[in-house]
Amino acid sequence: MVLLARLDKGRVLFLAPTKPLVEQHASFLQRVLKDPGLVAMMTGESPPEKRIASWENSRIVVSTPQVIENDLLARRIDLKNVSLVIFDEAHRAVGGYAYVYIAERYRRDATSILVLGITASPGSQIEKIAEICGNLGVERVQTRTENDPDVALFVHEREIEWVKLTVPKELLAIRASIEGLLKSRIDDLNRLAATPLRIDLKSSKRELLGLQASLMSSARVSANKTTFAAISLLAEILKLHHAVELAETQGPDALARYFQRLEGEALSRSGSKASRRINQDPMFRQVVADLGDLKAPHPKPAAAKRILIEQIKSDPKS
Repeated sequence: MVLLARLDKGRVLFLAPTKPLVEQHASFLQRVLKDPGLVAMMTGESPPEKRIASWENSRIVVSTPQVIENDLLARRIDLKNVSLVIFDEAHRAVGGYAYVYIAERYRRDATSILVLGITASPGSQIEKIAEICGNLGVERVQTRTENDPDVALFVHEREIEWVKLTVPKELLAIRASIEGLLKSRIDDLNRLAATPLRIDLKSSKRELLGLQASLMSSARVSANKTTFAAISLLAEILKLHHAVELAETQGPDALARYFQRLEGEALSRSGSKASRRINQDPMFRQVVADLGDLKAPHPKPAAAKRILIEQIKSDPKS
């Protein structure tokens, strides 16, 4: 509704952080608008010349923010006649993330300004929410919970029953080995003192991503060896953190697929240095070997199957 209200005032820019989200939003708009030709999709896979043509010939541009940031810096596009910028997953607008730069340029360059930020996970700290609002230029905040009248109609009543399972000791041993790899890199990062924020094994993914954004922002302002070393270590930490998460929540098959992907990245010319360093670590090679020998499955699939069968038996129409 906001997008339609602003179309006669200028171009609309709809930003989403990943290519699948961009594709989802673009296909939705093409489906519901009378003229699907109004909508163009831009990602890093599109060559610059094609992006320029898409920008000039479309009223609504759906794009990843990195593409827009790059095209603004290269002066291939400008935001002067953009009447609305929609920031999906708006909580990402912190540190050096592209949303921050685009919002600042939009405020500076556009003649008719409106920003709409949308997120289901704004964070629980007032300071963090205020930072996001400040970075995007948001002046009014609307929140909805499942108890609000305009949401309650669409929320199903549910009873939650926790089913506790025991993870096999062999899988716990593999998780402990990955945590050992993770801890060694966390210790190295903390010793660098590139940031006042110290992390540990209990640090959440959101905290790690926030630290990464902060380091990237620092590197742009004043590049030095310590900052780059910290960024590099943090890339390894994020990959190993994800491996621990997979071991805990999805089990050996998902973890093995992830390790294969890391190995593919390590062998690829365009693969990340973080993947190469992890794959070259003898301790990591041992973890991969131990995982290959693991016969104990994760208990979740069998438990889920049992619960579903019981439910269908008790109520075949459910």
